[in-house]
Order: sequence, then structure tokens, then C-alpha cells
Amino acid sequence: MTFLNSAFLFALSAMSIPLIIHFLSRRRIKIVEFSSLRFLEQMQKSRMKWLKIKELLLLLLRMLIIGLIVMAFARPTLSGFLGSSKAASSVVIILDRSASMDAEGETGSIFDEAKRLAMRLIDSLEPNDMVTILAYPESGSSLTFGPVNPGPSIKERLSDIELSYQSGNIGQSLKTGLEILSKSPDLNREIYIFSDMQQTGWKNLPPEVLTGETWKNIHLFGMIPPPAGADNIGITNILMPPQLLVPGENFGLEVRLANYGKGTLENLLVGVVVDGERKAQTSATLSPGQPAELRFAFKIDSSGDHDGYVEIDYDRYGLDNRRYFSLHIPGRIKILAVGQTENDLKLLALALDRREAGQINYKGIGAAGLLRENLEDYDVLLLSDIRSLDQARDAAVKRYLDNGGRLFVSLGKQSDDQYWDRFLVETAGINVGKAEGGSGQYIVWDGFDYEHPIFNVYSSDKNDRSRPAIPQIQLGWYRNIGGGITLGSSADGAGLLVESTKKPVIVYSSGFDFYSGDLPAHSFYLPFLVRSIEYLGSRDADIDLNGIVGEQFQWKLKQNINGDIVLVSPSGGVENLFTVNTSIGYAVRLAEYGPPGIYSLESGNSKLGLIAFNVDPVESEPETISPDNITAALGAKFKAIDPDSDLGIVVKEARFGRELWKEFLILALILLILESILGKTSPPAKAEG
Repeated sequence: MTFLNSAFLFALSAMSIPLIIHFLSRRRIKIVEFSSLRFLEQMQKSRMKWLKIKELLLLLLRMLIIGLIVMAFARPTLSGFLGSSKAASSVVIILDRSASMDAEGETGSIFDEAKRLAMRLIDSLEPNDMVTILAYPESGSSLTFGPVNPGPSIKERLSDIELSYQSGNIGQSLKTGLEILSKSPDLNREIYIFSDMQQTGWKNLPPEVLTGETWKNIHLFGMIPPPAGADNIGITNILMPPQLLVPGENFGLEVRLANYGKGTLENLLVGVVVDGERKAQTSATLSPGQPAELRFAFKIDSSGDHDGYVEIDYDRYGLDNRRYFSLHIPGRIKILAVGQTENDLKLLALALDRREAGQINYKGIGAAGLLRENLEDYDVLLLSDIRSLDQARDAAVKRYLDNGGRLFVSLGKQSDDQYWDRFLVETAGINVGKAEGGSGQYIVWDGFDYEHPIFNVYSSDKNDRSRPAIPQIQLGWYRNIGGGITLGSSADGAGLLVESTKKPVIVYSSGFDFYSGDLPAHSFYLPFLVRSIEYLGSRDADIDLNGIVGEQFQWKLKQNINGDIVLVSPSGGVENLFTVNTSIGYAVRLAEYGPPGIYSLESGNSKLGLIAFNVDPVESEPETISPDNITAALGAKFKAIDPDSDLGIVVKEARFGRELWKEFLILALILLILESILGKTSPPAKAEG
């Protein structure tokens, strides 16, 4: 037996009051022998015995009456199957609808089996119980229903809940469940969790659920549908290394996979599909618990937006067997070249102003005309041998970079070392040394990063006739630059071509003129410039084309769009978006809650781009949290229920039981009536004789 208001039990001490009164009321009687009454003693013995018994019975009844009244206020309950059959209950059902629940179970997905178990639980409840359903993750809109009595309405709402493709955390649902039960007047208060108990879903729980006191008089249960098997192979990421996104150029993908099972998997087929066409495939061997990385190379013949996916063979968890990606290959790259004067750009114009070939649209101006141009209209800004920029032009170039622009800086003889060192350190983290060289002096530029997209078409081996070799280049005027990734250097280690790790910025330590060196005289000059511009034009500093379902995603717009902007899902669903003004310009923000796949961002009849949304790779992790660890974390006893058990019996055996305060009061009333009757009862009749 349990007492819900045990604080009242201290009043049981009042049971001693009748006893104290009894002893205080007893009087000491002096016995005096009286001869004429001596013969009455025999006649009164039977009467005296009855009076003593009656006195003791009345004392016991009065003590019991006080005790029963006190215990009724303490709200006694009877535990176990017998006592639980009638007490009302408040029940919270927490349903996990995170992506990991899509794993294959014994009779369908784990999510479908969890809903069937929850239906069985509702069927086992009493008509006067109150039920609340909490489903997580909530997908931006409340998935709370109840409290209501068990019946068709709540079963219909449970049936309508669909799988989410997000990563889920149970913390908020536990907190909400506790808040609901804390307001319930019912004796039995219970939380039932239907989940695969993935460990990642139990991290960073709110402090409100981590104290045992909050779980007082609340029972916590879990039902875990078993998966179909332990093996699972997942695609965890798709990486696009720095490269030239040019039609007809080799395009590279890096695919990362993980074997979450316990055995080695051989000959796993991995394929790449782009725009509906299978471009490449290979087989792989994966050791248990070890990640693997595969590289693919193929050509895409047209510019514009492209979508694709990487897929592997089917296993018990299908959401990580296919991972989507999207990419944009620029059509024509608009470049604005700025020299100290326009006349200083003659050699650059000969190399880049070739509208009949390549994908570069060239325009050259002097520094004086820089503020008359809308820099946002250009994909690449090339600053060639400019002495320095005044405050207004300096701010305009920095603003262009902050808004996602790309910059190529050539430091010729006229360039002010101190100014460019300060400018490039602030904007790109690149430091510039003092100018060196002069008439009759030169260094040899013979160090190149042949893995970089600008130089990967060349061979480092002069005897390799399959690819061209870079000629020996002499620089008579140069600076030693550093602070980024060195793409070109001299034999003595001077940095000559450096790429920033902070922004899409490349700095060349010399000029594009014959005074600075003999670079313009070599056949290498034209492809070097073109590939450098194409590489920069391919970089999207602030636009990521791949997102995670449920996470905040931001798409930068090239300009403010006054019309409606919508996101179209793979199934044709449409979501309206709103433009926001951010620190990097106009953008739209969204957190997609639909299925993984390729989404189209559109405005009117114009397509702004393609976005690939994928499931968070953490949903593939197989580690689960044990009942003992849940008990330790929450400070509350957690009991795992066998899904094959009789839920009706399990539920009844788990509860506190039936309250008995009414029965105790009725019994006290009966004893009070008995006490009043007994107090008026006459003594036994006198015997004849």
C-alpha cells in the first residue's frame, strides 16, 4: 500500500488521545467492607466483566476511527493488478518520427511498428483515462494532441502522423510530457516512449528532465521495435573538391561511405547518376567500423544547373543508400579587369578578350572608372598592377568580396607594397613582402601545385608527352607572398602565386607585362590566365547547393526579387519563401522538412537554382542508449516493455493502484455508528436465583 499524501500520516499520533483520556478518567476507589452487601459481590461479577470489555472495545473503536480518518486524508492506494483496475490515469505517448525510424523492422519500417504498438497501448486504456500524443521532431509545427479520452479521435490522429526525415532529439518531448502530467489530478501518471532509442537522440537533454524529483510519482516506459538486422552501409557525404566547372572539363566527386555493421562487405556497387544519366560506377570493399572514400571523374557537357545522386545497393536502412547533390556550371564568366589606366591592360586584353572562344566575357577599365561600375554584375574582378585604392574604391572592392565576389590581384612594379599588404591581410589573410628584383635580375618560377585545378592539366615530368609541360618562367620583378595556399613558388621558396583560405582570392606576386618578366611571351600565359579566371568563376563562396533536412539553410540572391519565391519539392509540393536582407546581401532562408531529394528554387517562370537536401548522417549511427543509462541520466526508473507482451496486463501491473480514501472514510463511519450503538448498550440481564 502507498500513501500519496504521506505528510498527513504524522496525525496518526492523535490515535493516542482516547487512550490518554481513558487513563486520566480512571478514579482510585477505596474498598470498605460492608457486611450487609457482602452477598451482592457474587451477583455483580458478570456485570463488571462486561463493563470492562465494553470499555476496551469503545477505546479501540475510537482509536481506529481517528486512524482511518487520518489515513483517508493521506490518500492510501493499493498497488498491483487488483488495485490498478479502477483508478484514472494520465498517459503521455512520445512517438519518435526521426529519420532513423525508417529502418526496416520485422513487419515493415520501425516507425510503422511503433505506431501499431501505440495503437495497442491506447486500446488497453480505460475509458476515463486521459491520453496525450507527442511526436518528435516537430518540423516547425506542433505535433501535440490531447489530453483526450482514448477513442477513435486520438487513434486517427496517431495514424496520420508521418515519418520525418530530420534528426530528432527527445529532450523537448520529455519536458513537455512532464509539464502535462504535473497538471494532472489523476493518480496514475505515465510516459510511454516508442522509439529505436538511438543514442544521438538522447544528447543535450534540457536540465528540467534531469532531476529525479521531477519524476516523482511518474512512471516511465519504453517500447523498442526490433530492427530486421544489424548490417547497414551508408553514404555519409559527397564532397566537390576545388575544380574548374567548365563544360566538357573533367568533373570530380569524392564520396564517403561507412560500414556500420560488424562484418566486411566486399564488391559493394557504387554508382553516380547526373541529370538522369549514369556517369560512373565502381565497386568497393568496406571493413566494419571504417570509413571509405571513393573518387569519381566524368564530364558534363553543358552549363547551367545540374542534379544527381550517388547510390549503393539496398540494405535495411534505405535513407542513407542514396545521397543527392546539385551543382552549377557557369555559362559565361563576366570579368572586369582594372588597371592603373586602361592602356596598361593591353596584354591582358589579348589573352582574355576572346569572345569567339572560351566562356569569358571581358571588360577592361582604368582605376578611375571603378566606381562607375556595378561590381555585382561581374563574376570576377581582376586588379592588375594598381598602385593603391582610395577610400571609396577600397570600400567598394571590400563590399564586393563580402557579397560573394571573386578577386584576382596582380602586383606589378607600380603596386604599393604597404597598401596591398594591409588590404590583403584584412580581406584574405594574405601578406605581401617588399618588391624585389630589377634590371638584369630574375628568379625562376618553377614550383607548381600540379594537383590544383589551374595546373592539373600539366605534367611535372618533362618527359611525359601525354600532357604539356610548363616552360621555365623568369620573373624580374616580384614579391614574396604568403598566408594562404601556395600554388606557385621559386626554387628558393618565395611564394609567387597564393590562394586565400578565407575568400575566393588569388594573388600573383608579379605583373602581366614584359618589364615584370617573360610570362606573356610563353604559350603558358594564355591557359594560365584563362584557367585562373575559370577557377575563380566556378567558386561560390556564399552559396552552398547542398543542405541537411531540417537544418537552417540560406540561399544568397544576386539581387532583391520583388516577386514570389517558392521552393518546389521532388513530389511537386510548393513552399512560399520570403526575401531577407542579410549582412551579405539579399537571401532566402528555409529549413526543409520534406523528403530528401532535389528541390527547385523558383520565382515566376524563372528558375533560381537547384538545392539538394539529404538526411543527416548521424541518423545512420547504430549506437542505442540502454535502459540503465536512461535511468542514470534522468534519475527515474525506466522500464523497457517487450513489444510482444500483453500490454493490458503490463499497464495494470505498472501503475500505483486504486485510491482507497473513500473506503477508509466509509469504514470510519461504520465504526462510528458501531461505537455510538455500543455506548448505549445495556448490561447483561440479572441471573435468576
